[in-house]
Amino acid sequence: MQDEHKTKEQLIRELRELRGRLRKLEMSEAECKHMEGQILKQTDFLKSVLESLPYPFYVIDASDYTVKLANSAAYAGHLSDGVTCHALTHHRDKPCSPEGHPCPLQIVRETKKPVIVEHIHYDKAGNPKHVEVHGYPVFGADGNLSQMIESSIDITERKQAEETLKKHSEQMKLFAYSVAHDLRNPAIGIYGLTKRLHEQYRDVVDEKARDYCDKILDAAEQIAALAGKINVYISSKEIPLNIESVKLTEILQIVRDEFSAQLDIRQIGWSQPEGIPEINADRLSILRILRNLVDNALKYAGGGLGEIRIGYERSDQFHIISVSDDGVGIKGEDTDNIFEVFQRNKTSRGVEGTGLGLAIVKESAELHGGEVWVEPGREKGVTFYVSISSDL
Repeated sequence: MQDEHKTKEQLIRELRELRGRLRKLEMSEAECKHMEGQILKQTDFLKSVLESLPYPFYVIDASDYTVKLANSAAYAGHLSDGVTCHALTHHRDKPCSPEGHPCPLQIVRETKKPVIVEHIHYDKAGNPKHVEVHGYPVFGADGNLSQMIESSIDITERKQAEETLKKHSEQMKLFAYSVAHDLRNPAIGIYGLTKRLHEQYRDVVDEKARDYCDKILDAAEQIAALAGKINVYISSKEIPLNIESVKLTEILQIVRDEFSAQLDIRQIGWSQPEGIPEINADRLSILRILRNLVDNALKYAGGGLGEIRIGYERSDQFHIISVSDDGVGIKGEDTDNIFEVFQRNKTSRGVEGTGLGLAIVKESAELHGGEVWVEPGREKGVTFYVSISSDL
């Protein structure tokens, strides 16, 4: 009887334990249903977010280029299983080639970083569109690329605007060339005739007439100089660089010889470092840079100019050439726009100039992968710096 009683008690205990387990199972099942509901809500929310995007959005399998997820902006009708990104966006049976259409997935696979490229995609109606493709990598637990998130933004209007702007720019350049040419020849003619008049009849006419002739000569010189500078500025932007080994000492000698008369008359000293190395650059551009900077010093440094100093230094990536003077200098606030076209600072008032010299220096420096900047002296003077890439 005692063994039978123990057996009953044991059965009751086991039955209670079984009921407890059943309750836990029921709770776990409820929790599973709750979690399933939450996942469905999150999935619906994600779909709503993707559908709210006005541009195509894809999730692409990195192993086979198949589209795993896309919003309705990316396709018309039903998204077929196994469709590839190149078939969906380019109507191609192979991935994009690097020439002209670099494949963003291939770039992301190589770099492990996000990428932006421009492509021609076909929209849902089959029309070609210029698009900006953004690719973002998604990595698996093993650290390897598993998927790529891609979105494409229609830039067709922007590309059309760029083409229109380019066309207008070409027209403006042609117009500028024509105007400069048409102005230069009459200006030279006016200068020549006025000079002859001035020389042959200066003893016949009165002082006022001679003064008028002087002013006409100055004006004609200014027009011819401006026309020439416009052509130089445009050519500095358009003509390809002819990179060669350039001896800076030879260029500096040419510039010094050009201005030797002014340097001697005004008793202006000239100094430059010894042993300046050869650099790889466009010879004509370097000549223009140094000629304009020295001319700038002679024009704007004032009557107290006593010395022009040429400097050279080498950094890890650049050759840095400097032209300094000990003249009136320039205020810090005047350095912001000094390299822009037709910009002249307060010290240039009453001094003949076109406002293009420093703009040409800036353009030439940038074409050489460098830049130009100016530093006022502590008390007087100014130094202009030009950097030239050493990788040309």
